[in-house]
Amino acid sequence: MRLEPATNIEDLKQLAWKYHLTRIPVKDMGKDSLAWPIDLLDFWLREPSLLGQVRAYKLDADNNPLDGIKTYVSQILDANSSPIDRKHLQKIIKVDFVAAQRGLGSEEADSRSASGPHRIGLFSNQLLKFARQHLNVAATGHGHRADLIKAVADAQQELDKKIHEAIGPSVEEVKELGYPGLHDPQEIRFRTRIQTAELLDHGTAVQYSMQKDSLEELLPEYSIGLGYQNLQSLSYQLVSFKAARLNPEKGAPAPVHLVMIEEPEAHLHVQVQRIFPGKAHKLISPNGSAESGLKSQLIISTHSSHLAHAENFDRLRYVRRVAKSEEQNMPTTEVVNLGQVFGDDKTTRQFAERYFRVQHTDLLFANAAIFVEGVAERMLLPLFIERDFATLNSRYLSFLDIGGSHAHRLRSLVERLRIPTVIITDIDPVEERAGKSKKNGDPTTTLVAVANTGQPGLQCGNPTLRGWHPKLQQLEDFKNPKDEHLVWNEVAECSVRFAWQLPVAEADGQWPSTFEDSLILRNIPWFKQLIDEKVDGDGKQIKPPKGALGSVARQVAENDNIPELLAALHKLMHGSFNKGDFAASIFEMVAAEEPIVCPKYIEDALEWLQTQLEPSKEVMP
Repeated sequence: MRLEPATNIEDLKQLAWKYHLTRIPVKDMGKDSLAWPIDLLDFWLREPSLLGQVRAYKLDADNNPLDGIKTYVSQILDANSSPIDRKHLQKIIKVDFVAAQRGLGSEEADSRSASGPHRIGLFSNQLLKFARQHLNVAATGHGHRADLIKAVADAQQELDKKIHEAIGPSVEEVKELGYPGLHDPQEIRFRTRIQTAELLDHGTAVQYSMQKDSLEELLPEYSIGLGYQNLQSLSYQLVSFKAARLNPEKGAPAPVHLVMIEEPEAHLHVQVQRIFPGKAHKLISPNGSAESGLKSQLIISTHSSHLAHAENFDRLRYVRRVAKSEEQNMPTTEVVNLGQVFGDDKTTRQFAERYFRVQHTDLLFANAAIFVEGVAERMLLPLFIERDFATLNSRYLSFLDIGGSHAHRLRSLVERLRIPTVIITDIDPVEERAGKSKKNGDPTTTLVAVANTGQPGLQCGNPTLRGWHPKLQQLEDFKNPKDEHLVWNEVAECSVRFAWQLPVAEADGQWPSTFEDSLILRNIPWFKQLIDEKVDGDGKQIKPPKGALGSVARQVAENDNIPELLAALHKLMHGSFNKGDFAASIFEMVAAEEPIVCPKYIEDALEWLQTQLEPSKEVMP
């Protein structure tokens, strides 16, 4: 099925005639008038249905993605292809849609009953609609219930009697005027007619009891929470869709069922969002033995990472916005099947799915992604961005604490999402040393993490930098990187900026190997002053910091020689040093507006990302 523009003579004539009639009242208002329609384009924008119509075509059934054909490609229609009649298609395929605007909260005030001005609640509307369709008091037809027919008949009979008793005296007075005469009808009777569904057509049709068996303390529908209203309304709509599907027109088979829900997450708690897809699909699925062969498909559009969190990649489709280009003069969209991102690599795909569930990432809804190495970067980067990068701070960023040894495992996902990405990782200097001999006596070597004090022969031990980009091994090759070493853009519309520790100018060009080292070397004066004796405003002496921050400050104060400081920090970091405590202390200091500067290699990467997200270059998901 596809939307096609109006091309035949009859459609074009109809379009021209409607535009002509609409244009007559405003055509003499002058060029400065903004009365609609200004021109044909303005007319089309308000009446898009006149641009064309949806047509359906028969495709090659042997070439379809449902059979798992790896070579499947979208089928191109022949120029002479003729559409099929949609009215037959509509009988065998039932599509139900739940819009995002569902009358929650203040929207409810716009909802009015056809029989009066009173306000009808959200659930009441669904209940009334269902009742009109299914509570049939006729002797035949869908929804026929003998018990309901009897109850209505008894109620009508009793009501007729009471009305006659109430109005009878007034009728007797009419007879004094000479009516009825000899040949006139002699008796007036009253017959009421109860419309079952209309019994629920009032603002208090649905109420809630605080206790199961009590009729006291009833609350009107609009007084309960919006999340509860939304969930209840959605549930009832889905049940109604299933009931309508299982009771098709006479002679028609139960149709293939497709239900689409637009952004159901409004006002729903996180826990509800996570279980909603599975519960919703169960509500639309037939559960009787007679319908065991019928299946239903549910499509949910969402901006909630909690809803996406509930599903594996096989069921997720990512709608990516594609910026206009020389070939395409207007923005378009591309639908990415996340189930195909990792191909046959089941191990990597399993890792990615588990990581997404554990970390609960919002990557699928971000303007850009930042991969970080550990807890310190994850805590401090948002603070540095908030303080130093105003434009970047206004964008939707996803931080992934995945570590340099695993970032390359999400390479396929980054390539398909195609959002600007920064990977901040450690250089991980290692030294090759002799290992244990094999059983046959042959020697082996192993790579051991060491402090980078300028010794020759060191290698980079980071799998992402060695295997993804820039694919260098010798540590010295990372010291003065070129632009092509820092940015990976082998895939169209996909740019990834890599950032690793570089020599620090403020520390005589010494080369750190961790985020903590870089932060310390760029802020040596600040760390030294923490040990200096100081007094507060009341003249009381300020004690030096304790814990991880105090340990670092003492090492900085005791080692004026930078290589010796690096060696001391390496020993400290690889001991019982608490990096989380250190990061929390720095976080507190930065939040208190202490002049702590972000490491330069990270600062440069964030500058690059900020440039990528300028409006002229932005590609939103």
